[in-house]
Amino acid sequence: MSKDSRSGGKFSGTHTTLIPAARIVADIASECPSVDNISLGFIQAGLKSVNGRRHVKITDNGGGVLLSVRDNTSFQEIRVYASNIQVAKLAIAKGSRNAGLGISFGRRQNTV
Repeated sequence: MSKDSRSGGKFSGTHTTLIPAARIVADIASECPSVDNISLGFIQAGLKSVNGRRHVKITDNGGGVLLSVRDNTSFQEIRVYASNIQVAKLAIAKGSRNAGLGISFGRRQNTV
């Protein structure tokens, strides 16, 4: 497995590749004891540069947490499912901030 991939353990699905900023966030989430499952989204590459400003937006989406991760020229979503969503969100926010990523919180998304 390469340094840009994650699979097994808490990681599910067939898509295992991560952008650099998402790799940091996914590793933080996987270390949180209340996190049960992490699902990696597809990568959108070739976006307009944000001058190296990496950012994660944390949104409660009902059954879990949606992490929208923006790297310099790429974007990826990660879905995190946890037994205690608030504990998971706090751990991810603190870890991301300590790793030098900008953080913000989104409005709760209703799922149908």
